[in-house]
Amino acid sequence: MREILQNALTSWDKYWDGSIYPYLLLGAALYLLFFEKKRKQAGYLLGYLVITLALMFCPVTAALIEKCIGGMVYWRVVWILPAVPAIALGFTSLLGRIRNAKLQIFPVVLCLLLVAVSGTSVWQAGNYVKVQNNQKVPDEVAQVAEVILNRRSSEDALTVADNHMASYLRVYDASIQLAFGRDGKGRRSGNGKRLFNSLNVPEPDYGLVAKYAGKENCEFLVFQVTSERADEIGQIMKEYGYERISAINNYNIFQISG
Repeated sequence: MREILQNALTSWDKYWDGSIYPYLLLGAALYLLFFEKKRKQAGYLLGYLVITLALMFCPVTAALIEKCIGGMVYWRVVWILPAVPAIALGFTSLLGRIRNAKLQIFPVVLCLLLVAVSGTSVWQAGNYVKVQNNQKVPDEVAQVAEVILNRRSSEDALTVADNHMASYLRVYDASIQLAFGRDGKGRRSGNGKRLFNSLNVPEPDYGLVAKYAGKENCEFLVFQVTSERADEIGQIMKEYGYERISAINNYNIFQISG
């Protein structure tokens, strides 16, 4: 239960990413609770706000939601939070108390500035990247997929990739067969679960990864390797019958020998 609650709090922080929107939401909620004249209208919105927060942070409901969508994307639960309507209603209600049209300009400008400085521009570096493939996946994914398609022994050849790469490979080409998809979904056995868990940790035991991959009859292994450890990890893979066939950015591609 503690881990589930911690993940919910981490997801909350990850979603807002240090912006002041949560404080704007809190201010709007308090204003609507104590000063809004249309109590019934505000009550519906505040009630929905409380329910969504309870669903997100209650360990029981959080565990159910996490099981359905996965812990790594739990921050998406914040999407159902009525943050924008609550902030908008609070602001317009406050603005309506100012009768002088000229004076209304100042809080409007203030609100626009708060919204602007609190958010993140959609054009910020990293949000959108121009790619050179029709499937609109990261270029490194397209390059990895092309290596697999050109080198695989058959269309049934299994590939195991880390969580980031596994999310895109079949978007590029649906004929690529994966040992598991995003968050380990679709794994074929208990060994597949162990393989997913051993690979998707901050410091994988590459010997275990290769061992489980061999048991799963995976022809390809794809994961990120730092340049400092490339030779070391390459040797470990070799001991389990996997040869490095390509390196694309930080991603190394290993194929079973023979």
